Amino acid sequence: MEPRIEIPAFPQGKRIAVTLSFDDGHTFDRKVVAALNRLGLKATFNLNSGKLGRTGEILPDGYRNYLDASEVADLYRGHEVAIHTVTHPFLDRLDVSQLAYEVLDDRRNLEGLVGYPVRGMAYPFGVYDQKIADLLRGLGVAYSRTTRTEEKCFPPEDPLKWATTAHQFASEPTVPQRFEKLYAQPRYSVFFVWGHGFEFHDRNDWDALDRLFAPLSGKPDVWYCTNIELFDYEAARSRLVIAANLRSVLNPSALPVTLAVDGKLREVPPGLTLL
Repeated sequence: MEPRIEIPAFPQGKRIAVTLSFDDGHTFDRKVVAALNRLGLKATFNLNSGKLGRTGEILPDGYRNYLDASEVADLYRGHEVAIHTVTHPFLDRLDVSQLAYEVLDDRRNLEGLVGYPVRGMAYPFGVYDQKIADLLRGLGVAYSRTTRTEEKCFPPEDPLKWATTAHQFASEPTVPQRFEKLYAQPRYSVFFVWGHGFEFHDRNDWDALDRLFAPLSGKPDVWYCTNIELFDYEAARSRLVIAANLRSVLNPSALPVTLAVDGKLREVPPGLTLL
C-alpha cells in the first residue's frame, strides 16, 4: 500500500505560526526585544536608517530618541530587521526615483549593520498603492506589511500588500482574545500582530507587553517566527517535488522542510531524499 504523504504548513508540523512586527526603531525597542526574548517570541523590526544615530552615543529611552546604528546588530539578533524607508515619508507623494532611493538606501544601510540581505518591509503610515507595490517587486522586496487587518492574512494574494491579524492595542476582541479563539480551532493559521514600541510609553503601560504577548507564548504546537521566515518556509514547501512513485522527494531549497508520511513527521533536508 502506497504511503500517504502530506506537506504540513509549518516546520515540525506546528499548527499555528505567530509572528510580530514593530516599526521605526525608537529606543523603546530595547524593552520590547527584552520582553519578546524572555517570552520566546520572534518579531520583525522595520527601521528608518536615516533616523538612527551615527555617533556611537547610546541615548536613553525617549519619544524622540532613536537607536544608534551601533546597537542594531546585537539588539535585534535572533529577530529580523526590515525596511521602513530612510526617512519615513508618505510614499504616495514621491516620484519613482525618490521611492527607489527611500527603499534601496534603507535596505543598503541596514544590510551594512546586520550583515545579511534585508528583504522585508513595512509601509510608512501604512500608505501604498499599486504603483508602489509594483516598484517594490522590481527592487527585490519579498513582502511589505500594510496596516490592514484580515482574519486569514497568510498566504497573501499579493505579498506586497500583506495584511495583519490585528494591531497590538486592538479593541475587543483584544489580541489575547483573538488568539484564544484562533488557538481553539483545529485549522492551520497565522497570527500576525503589529505595533510600535512608543505606544507602550504613550499609554504608560509597559505591563501590556506581558498582558498582550504572554498568552501567545509557550505553546508546543505554535511556530514562533519572523516575517521573512514565514515567507521563506512557504516558498520552500511549495518547491518540494515528490516522485510519482512516492519513493523519493527533491527539496531544491536551502531550508529543511517537514513531511508527514502516513502521519509520521519527517524532516527533508535540502537535496534528494529517499522515502
